[in-house]
Amino acid sequence: MDEYMRMYRKQMDQIKLSDAADQVILNDLLKDNVRKGAPYMKRTKRSMSKAATAAAIVIIFSVTTAACAAVVHRAIIKSNKAESQVEGTGAVVDVGESSYYSLLAGNGGEIYVLTDNDCEGALTDHHAVAWKSTDQGETWEEILSQPDELNEESYLCAGDLREGEAGAEAVVVMEEMSDKAEEGYSERVYQITSDSYIEYDMEEVYNRLGDGEQIWDVKYVNDHIIALAGATGECLLYDVNTQKVVKNLPYDGTMEWLKTQDQFLIYGTEIYSCLNAETLEEEEPEQGLQDFVSMMFQKNNHVVLPPMAVWNDTVACVTKAGIYEYRDGEITQIRQLSNRVSNGHAFNGMLPFCRTKDGEYYVCIFSETGVSLWQIDGDE
Repeated sequence: MDEYMRMYRKQMDQIKLSDAADQVILNDLLKDNVRKGAPYMKRTKRSMSKAATAAAIVIIFSVTTAACAAVVHRAIIKSNKAESQVEGTGAVVDVGESSYYSLLAGNGGEIYVLTDNDCEGALTDHHAVAWKSTDQGETWEEILSQPDELNEESYLCAGDLREGEAGAEAVVVMEEMSDKAEEGYSERVYQITSDSYIEYDMEEVYNRLGDGEQIWDVKYVNDHIIALAGATGECLLYDVNTQKVVKNLPYDGTMEWLKTQDQFLIYGTEIYSCLNAETLEEEEPEQGLQDFVSMMFQKNNHVVLPPMAVWNDTVACVTKAGIYEYRDGEITQIRQLSNRVSNGHAFNGMLPFCRTKDGEYYVCIFSETGVSLWQIDGDE
């Protein structure tokens, strides 16, 4: 991590903000740049105004090395318009002023999104965190809200969605303002359904990661195991039944994870870890899938690992060159993409992507207003 931070600071020194950029973002970046090990965008959200969004996107697009990806890997960006209007072709299906943490395509053709908790909920007195659309993103209905015990100064900073017996559910990492915490806030991890929530005991996790403010991401592995990534170069597999860590794997900000039907993978330019999703025993990844992961990084201009998603027995990936699928040992290019999509930039694996049962694709991309959710139609 020290090497990542050194290279990150070197890149940051080369970035120039426009005169029109809101000064507050520059102040925050300079302040957090010297905070050892702190992912700057996460801290910046508390005081960054909407007018600073354009400057933030300039920074995201400028920081393209693998080392810097470790720092912006869990960046939090807000859209500054209720409905984004982006020039060019394509259907923008934005969910208000949102950061996007997870996309899920349901078996009935619906789309679920996990967002930040900036929107006040209608179902309860608390802010909404997850939404469902049954009309390809034209309209959205609230399905999950944040736990009622959290205060108004709390926000969602990581999470994952899945379909449970009673509908969509989520595991989330929430940051809550606290006078008792050394940094002024603390992290809490919850399992949330439509009518209940459970807070998990993270004491062992925090002891391993160093403190209570270092969880960068979370992912479902199976019915009772979740994966937690932190700033110490580890991915911790945590049993929610026993509320204990059962395994740890190497992990850093240049990597992502993927849950297939049978396996849990940590990947980047290649597959670094491959586990049986149920037994958690290490396995050799299928050679065809290993080749697919390596090829997708190449197709994404060797810039940053691309986002991947799984639908049944198909692994899908969106890159600058197009959309590819891997199934039964074969790699197929499904779409070519116009440069209008993602403004010609490589797709960043930190942003979610999903494929529906009807072969529709949805991907979050950086845009001039923040982050937008796009439906890919044909090659556009």
